[in-house]
Amino acid sequence: MNTSRERDVRALLKQEISRLKEGAIAPDQVPDDLPLFDLSEGQASLGLDSLDALELVMAVEDNLHVSSPKDLDFKELATVDQIVAFVIRLSEHHCDGNS
Repeated sequence: MNTSRERDVRALLKQEISRLKEGAIAPDQVPDDLPLFDLSEGQASLGLDSLDALELVMAVEDNLHVSSPKDLDFKELATVDQIVAFVIRLSEHHCDGNS
């Protein structure tokens, strides 16, 4: 199910990724399932680095009003799809009053 919140999160992520790539890729061209970071040699990715990852986390937190856990593992959040699902879970957890 693709909710309005999921679309908003996805749009923000893709816009930020495009900004981090200095416009080398348009937001609507950012793949949903391609790894964003170089996690293993020889694997295709968008080539974002650890500094980019931190900037992406800060943009998500600032714009979507969620807080990520301190022990966040970027290997588990490698693609746009994975990050969208994670942010939705964080939002639901926060809305339930379990923060």
